[in-house]
Amino acid sequence: DSEFTRLEGLYVSERNPPAVISGIFLGNVGMAFEAVRGPVDEVVEVTSEARFLEIYGGRDYGSGGALINQGWAALLNKRFGKIGCCRTAALAAVAASFTAESLAGGTGMALLRIDAASAGLWGNDVDFRVMDATDGNVNHFDLWLRYLGATKQLKNLNITTGQDNGAEVYGDDDANWVVLTKLADGRPANTAAIAGADADGYLALGQVVADFVSVVGDNGTIADSDFTKTGGSLDLLAAHGGVGVVFIAERMSATLKAKLHVLAASTSDRLFLLGTNAANTSRSAAVTDAADYRSDRELYQFNHPWTLDPETGVLIQVRPESWMASILSQIDVDIHPGEEDTKALLAGIAKLTYPSLSREDYITLREAGICALERDDGFAFVSGRTTSLVPGKEEITRRRMTDYLQLSIARTLRYSVKKKNTESRRRANGGMIQAWLNDLQKAERIVEDFTVDTEKLNTPAQRALGVEKILLRVRLLGHMLMLVMETEIGTSVPVTEQS
Repeated sequence: DSEFTRLEGLYVSERNPPAVISGIFLGNVGMAFEAVRGPVDEVVEVTSEARFLEIYGGRDYGSGGALINQGWAALLNKRFGKIGCCRTAALAAVAASFTAESLAGGTGMALLRIDAASAGLWGNDVDFRVMDATDGNVNHFDLWLRYLGATKQLKNLNITTGQDNGAEVYGDDDANWVVLTKLADGRPANTAAIAGADADGYLALGQVVADFVSVVGDNGTIADSDFTKTGGSLDLLAAHGGVGVVFIAERMSATLKAKLHVLAASTSDRLFLLGTNAANTSRSAAVTDAADYRSDRELYQFNHPWTLDPETGVLIQVRPESWMASILSQIDVDIHPGEEDTKALLAGIAKLTYPSLSREDYITLREAGICALERDDGFAFVSGRTTSLVPGKEEITRRRMTDYLQLSIARTLRYSVKKKNTESRRRANGGMIQAWLNDLQKAERIVEDFTVDTEKLNTPAQRALGVEKILLRVRLLGHMLMLVMETEIGTSVPVTEQS
């Protein structure tokens, strides 16, 4: 810059562009659920059905029977984006395991423990086989794994003196079937020589074999406390970054709702979905129950839908919360979750538990702060509202639009924290907000009108303490919740036709 005034001519000055606000996405869903397998009390972000099945298993243990995977049921026949999955298991759940020894008779040294990657009965269906190594080294071995007809070969494992390449060979993935733990130096005996191995030389994790240590996998009995415990799935989802909607798959109780209610009061960036405990709960009982959970971050759903179980070919009754979560994951924050276009997202619903609720029933439900499913040329949530009865805080879109504005701006403003409080920086912050809101206003999204003030709230004393305030006033775009068409029809009504 010092050269600019020394000689007439053209100069090019390159500078970094000012900060730009980009809107955050509030459609990522957090789901707590019971599953066949998978990491317990750990949030894993999943973006496809295939990945979910790979980590958490399918409908059941693979041979039909009772539906085990409640997460699978919650995702059935609907669309989602990114899901923060958090499997919950019983406190008493046990992972199946088998300890391989140096001698086939089980009288040698324990060298390698093979554990199912997570707790539950599923681990008893994991088979393993120790064989000669592919590389021909007598001190190495191959470990074959078999689960539900699929096999994996881990080649040239080496746990001799000072060696342990199990993690390198198998990797570290949430979808892994087993965890390998070296116990001592050596080379485990081939399973084909062990009494109890099948014709292919496989043993099952948890299989009782004479003189070998094995542990049988067990689900235990899951309880509400497994979800609500400190550091459990609900706490994790309430704190996981990027999640905008939290729900529990196919489970609800007073205990769970009380926990969700507490979490809703202590978070500032997500919604929590609740509902009746049982599918056959009456409308009046739902109205009474919802009164205990007043918050503009809580959504209470009513009227359990039925959907098709593709593996059995029969309709199953499921909870309505996952359908609301699906809608919120697919629409922008300024779209009403009961808008006509959202019916396509509920096309997987076959029927409702209460198909004949009256208009008065739906009025009562809405007044109680409940989002109820209705069939009307397709399925839709009649009301898109929170459980709050405070005027101005009833609508879901109001809560989501407010979060979108505040969180998006805050994410960019944080870069000004600890910077020098200069007039130019204050102008830059205000101008950045002004420009972004102006773009939203022009696009007729979220903002109807606004003002940004970076000066009037601030005093020298506050600034001396390092406090800088920005006043943002926004009038949100409303929705035509009650569209009224007034008509005058009669033989004497004057009508002026316009070309």
